Amino acid sequence: MLLASDQFDEDGIHHVRKTLNHYFSGHSTDLWFSAEYSGLAGIIYCAPEVMTNNVWNILMLWISPSHQRQGVGQLLIQEIEKVLATKKARLLLVETSSHVDFSAARAFYTKQGFINEAIIRNYYDVDEDKLIFTKDMQSGD
Repeated sequence: MLLASDQFDEDGIHHVRKTLNHYFSGHSTDLWFSAEYSGLAGIIYCAPEVMTNNVWNILMLWISPSHQRQGVGQLLIQEIEKVLATKKARLLLVETSSHVDFSAARAFYTKQGFINEAIIRNYYDVDEDKLIFTKDMQSGD
């Protein structure tokens, strides 16, 4: 499904498979949720940041094209936030690209209460920056 979306290359698919295998082994603290509505509607993957005090990072949020702009992403983020609240998470991160193709993602994260906290210039490519969004999990927002 992810390969068919043309949003993941072979390396990305290999990483997802490896991460899921580790998750299903029962030895992972990572969080995976899926949403189903007439098939797979979306997936979210969130992991703790190493060497931090209760900081988590959303490493993947994928919504099938036929389910986009229907609230699936918002529901998946809400589920992650519920679980993270029980884990006393302090901060939630999500990273995306400055490329024009990611403008909807940036608007979505802002709408979900994330703040564009940092920019790493030319990260993905020349003139394509990495944008790091954060959400304070203890502010009650």
